[in-house]
Amino acid sequence: MNLTIDGVPVSVPEGTLLVEAAKTIKQQIPIYCYHTKLGPAGLCRICMVDIEGMPKLQIACNTVATEGMVVRTQGERVEAARAVVLELFLVNHPLDCPICDKGGECDLQDYAVAYARGTSDVADPKLRKPKAVELGPTIVLDEERCIVCQRCVRFDDIIADERQLVVKDRGAHDIIATATGAPYRHNFTGNVTELCPVGALTSKTYRFKSRPWDLTRTETTCTQCAVGCRQVADVRYGKLLRTMLVEEDPISDGWLCDRGRYNVGFYESPDRIVQPLYRKDGSFVQIGWDDAFILWAKAIRDAIDERGPASVGAIGGGRLTNEEAFALQHLFRAAGVTNLDWRAGRQRQATPGAHGAPIERIESAQAIVTIGESPQERAPVLWLRVRKAARRGAQIVTAANAKEARAAIGGATSVALIWDGVDLDEGRAYVEAFSDVSEVLTYVASEQGNARGAEAMGMLPFAGPGGAGLDGEAMFDAARAGDLAVLSLFGVNPARNARDPKAATRAIDRVPFLVVSELFMTESAQGAALVLPALGAFEKHGTTLGLGGELLPVNASLAAPESARSDFEMLCGLADQLGIALPDAREIERSVVDLVAKAATDFTFGDARFATRGSAIATNGAASAAILSGGGTWRHDPLLAGMRG
Repeated sequence: MNLTIDGVPVSVPEGTLLVEAAKTIKQQIPIYCYHTKLGPAGLCRICMVDIEGMPKLQIACNTVATEGMVVRTQGERVEAARAVVLELFLVNHPLDCPICDKGGECDLQDYAVAYARGTSDVADPKLRKPKAVELGPTIVLDEERCIVCQRCVRFDDIIADERQLVVKDRGAHDIIATATGAPYRHNFTGNVTELCPVGALTSKTYRFKSRPWDLTRTETTCTQCAVGCRQVADVRYGKLLRTMLVEEDPISDGWLCDRGRYNVGFYESPDRIVQPLYRKDGSFVQIGWDDAFILWAKAIRDAIDERGPASVGAIGGGRLTNEEAFALQHLFRAAGVTNLDWRAGRQRQATPGAHGAPIERIESAQAIVTIGESPQERAPVLWLRVRKAARRGAQIVTAANAKEARAAIGGATSVALIWDGVDLDEGRAYVEAFSDVSEVLTYVASEQGNARGAEAMGMLPFAGPGGAGLDGEAMFDAARAGDLAVLSLFGVNPARNARDPKAATRAIDRVPFLVVSELFMTESAQGAALVLPALGAFEKHGTTLGLGGELLPVNASLAAPESARSDFEMLCGLADQLGIALPDAREIERSVVDLVAKAATDFTFGDARFATRGSAIATNGAASAAILSGGGTWRHDPLLAGMRG
């Protein structure tokens, strides 16, 4: 379509709305109810434009560009109409910008300055509505500020597919509420606070904490799950106050789950470990880092000298950066240790193999098959992609077995398989059952954030030089048999998350020298000989490997506690004491990029190389944990107590 906007010739695809066509010449038309991902609603009328040949002004958000159309987005007539719309919005809206949390980011504030009249003809007093209404465990609603644009209601209906929010009452008394009166609660509630253009919906964790101009912003990658959403970390005076979504992120599609958004307060927890702890005479005592490295290295050296390298093991990597995981396996292999694994839970495999694909390709699949535990809780934003595909007509299949799933998709020629990576036989059966489908896309929704990166970096017993060592389960068996003298755990908590936590606890309790790198005193750390205070993802730099195979940057936004260290720094300290030279930072960066590029494309779901050498893995009756159920860092933020299940 060829048209003219404000005197500038514009060419846009057929079906383009005027509000989008104006963006091609960087002309901003004011909007409240319209949102690119929610589509037009035609509720607020602030986007009125003048179209040549039409007697009345038209709304740009719901008017399609046509050939030869001449549009004026500015001018006396347009601005007079917008002034009327704004006057109606401000009739009952409190002028509380000085205390409103949206101040500085409020569209109503901005447009009022740009278009509104300085006075009003309305003589009646403002209609008073309730303030600070608790909508649910995450959200506060200031009813008096709401202009009922219904972005939140439409997000809940269209994107989240929850249909909890509705508009109640009529006229000047209409208001946003839950349909049943129950608290507003699901995995994506925080998105409505960013969608709200006027500060009616605010997050409890951020309310009255800061102004946007007081914040230092850092774009980074969320590490709460395997998806790898881009997000912005907002810090004020050294304290992380909130995380915000990145609209143009191809991975997240511009949304965040509540865990990724809200699980940040633990950085300020008084329970955090800030000094190395050494168990002496049955109690922990604080020690310095030099002493910690000496004790750790001596234990490893003595075990290797006396019982051989098979008496030493390390588990971790799924919650580390790629660089840390690479350094971890490199250091221990250099010491002769091949008992290495990232798997301390139920999952066996994180690499999707030859059919792995970027997340956005799910939208083009004709059918999506979930295998094992649903990705709804493990990888919530991935689940939003599945819902988006369903809106476009994709068939969602959850079947009892591969044969039934194959029969259910019928003649679909493009299928996405989303597997939890737990049951290798089940994963292999599904790939074999769908081998006749023209296009198969494979994804593994991992239980650890950088599980795929840990595998790519070689944190598997068969993945490096020196021969195959023991995997995690086999290490637990060896520990119970008294054959493991030193075990180092990096960001894993088998005493809570293993497939059999009690058996894992018995195993690590029998390890003479257990080392745990953690932020908090976890169930596993409580039985350690040496506990090392680690940094969180917002306190260090590095990369992760996303669920869709993207190499993603992790950028520090917080200053770390003085006595805590990154896992990479710990490994450097241990390497010095063991007399092993780690590659320099630049060489590690090159190695990470090379390993990601070569990340095992010959694997398939259920590859035999991932089979456990230890106790048999239970494969039925898969446990399922909600993302907000507690555990890990989630339970160390008192502000989030109401969100825990």
